This record gives sequence, C-alpha cells and structure tokens, in this order.
Amino acid sequence: MIWDRIGDYHYARVKSCEELLGQDIYTADLAGTDALYKWNSITNTKHTVLSVKPAEQSDLINRFRAFRKIIKERSITTVAMPYGRSEYHVFLLYARLKGIRTVIFSESWYSRGAAKDFFKSILLKTLGQRFFVSGKRAFDHFTNNYKIQPSRIVSGYSVVDNKHFTVSIKDAASQTEKKNIVCVARYSKEKNLEMLIRSYVSSELSKKYTLLLVGDGPLRSELNQLIQSLAATDVVKLTGWVTYNELPQIYASSACFILPSTFEPWGLVVNEALAAGLPIILSDVCGCCPELLEVNKNGFSFSAENEAACVDVLNTFARLNEEEIRQFGAHSKELIRHFSPETWANDINVIMK
Repeated sequence: MIWDRIGDYHYARVKSCEELLGQDIYTADLAGTDALYKWNSITNTKHTVLSVKPAEQSDLINRFRAFRKIIKERSITTVAMPYGRSEYHVFLLYARLKGIRTVIFSESWYSRGAAKDFFKSILLKTLGQRFFVSGKRAFDHFTNNYKIQPSRIVSGYSVVDNKHFTVSIKDAASQTEKKNIVCVARYSKEKNLEMLIRSYVSSELSKKYTLLLVGDGPLRSELNQLIQSLAATDVVKLTGWVTYNELPQIYASSACFILPSTFEPWGLVVNEALAAGLPIILSDVCGCCPELLEVNKNGFSFSAENEAACVDVLNTFARLNEEEIRQFGAHSKELIRHFSPETWANDINVIMK
C-alpha cells in the first residue's frame, strides 16, 4: 500500500488489515517530506520511503526503481494506492503487466466535464482492477461518469482511528464546560474560512462560544487581518498547527465542529469530530455528507456559497439546549461506528476475494 505520506490514520488502517488478514502488508511513502501534513516517516522493516524528495516534487525514475525492487524482493501479489500522480500511474501499469492485482484508492466525486471524464475512465480501467472509494458520491461518480462496473467498486475508504479521538471518561469529566466551536482545516482558499469568520461574528453563536480555527497554511496572515478588522479577536482564534495527539482534547473542549469548504472530496476531520462525539455543521459540498450527516439528528448543512445560510445554521445551533447537543453528539458516535479501521480492513478483505 502506497500513499504520498503515511500518517497515523493510514497506519491504523494497515494494522487492522494485518490483524484481519493474518499476513504481512508492506507500505511505502512516495516521498520523504511534504509541505502539507509534515508527518514523521514511519520506520519499520515493512515500510519504505521511495524518495527523499518532497511529495510535491517529481522523482519518477528513482521512485519506480525503489517500487520495482520491493515488488521483486517481497513477491508482492497486490498493490493498492491512489492515482493522479505520474508515479502512481507507472506503478499501476507495471503491476498490471506483471499480473499483480491492482486496487485504486479514491475520494474524488467531482466531474471535470464529459471529455475529461471519458479519458480518465480509460486511464482508470487500464490501471485498476478494483476501486476502493470513500462513499456514495464517489461510488456514483465512478459508475455514472467513469462507467466502471459497480461490482468492481467498494465504498468505505475514508476512515480514521476512532478510538484515538474518544476521550476517556476521566478526561471527559474534567471538561466541565464546552468553550469552543472548532474547525480543523488548512488555512487555504477552498476551506472557505473567511466566509466562516464573517458568518460566525454575525451569528448568535459568537455570544456563547469561541470559534477555534485549528490548522495552518498560506492564508494565515489574511485570516488574522480579517479577524482584527471585524474586532473579533475575543471570539475567533487561530491556533496554528496542532499535533495528532493534541487533537482529542481540543475536540473534547468543543460543543460543535464546523467545516465550510467549497471543495472537499470527503473530509476526514469530520470523522474525527464524530468519533469525539460532536455535533457537526457542514457545507453541502463535503463529500462525507450522505454518510456522516443526518440533518436535525447530528447536525446541519448549508450551501457553501451562501453566507446568509451559514449564519442561519449557526443561529439554529445556538438555540439548542445542552440535552439536544448531547443527543446530537451521541448520534454522531453511532454513525461513525460504521467507518473505522476495522470496517476498512473488512472492505479490503472483500476486495481481495
């Protein structure tokens, strides 16, 4: 199994697969570093870093040589990875030519137009034998736009280690007051954080909670300037980058999670929030909406481009009482049970048959 960079939630998936299948799974990082997640590389005898160069930088020849070496030395029978980079396409084509089973991971559900979808369909059918996609939107996209047979597709790809985000009863008891509304997102244009800040400051929710924007990215300076211009430094906070181990306590101190993205193939941070037992507010373009959001049961949705609609749902949440918030959170935990490393491993087992 190969990803650009393997993080904690990838490792949880692989571990569950090994436990279920009872066999070794070898993993690889495409690159030694990346500009987005900045994860530390996993070090064990079953893991390889294919190139020391950053994920954003091409290194096709060296990565292919490292990949081919693993295939030969380990007698690999199945390879699984995303697509979209030239390296992945070469890896998958090589595997197909060698008679090795290929599985393509994907969260994508956005059509690029009929012509682009047609050529991508040819590419995918050539490279992939089976497809492991995030959910309903991706499944429909692959069947309707790429014309891939439903029998070749399995849903359920997008999971995190739910147990990591479940705070213990002892720690939860120490959280006597929910102080924040939390958004975990990169500070970049597609996350729509400027609109969220304006909406939040205009909403009734700003009188009850602090909006905590957890992350970092190229728009940090612009977001700070916007917060200051709105005189909102007391109600909107930027935390900067937060480690994986710090996230559970941030969720535990929050009453609700919000993700206002204008582009979001799935949104694994939503999984994290549900595992932590939080109600959620999502824009309608978040790919996970059909699976992880049940409106008026564990949260609300709004049009990503509609600032007034965002204010409305924030005000709706502000009117909930403590018991209603607790019930929403409990329903979140029930929904996320169906998206775990264990279910991921079971799905891989289906793909392998």
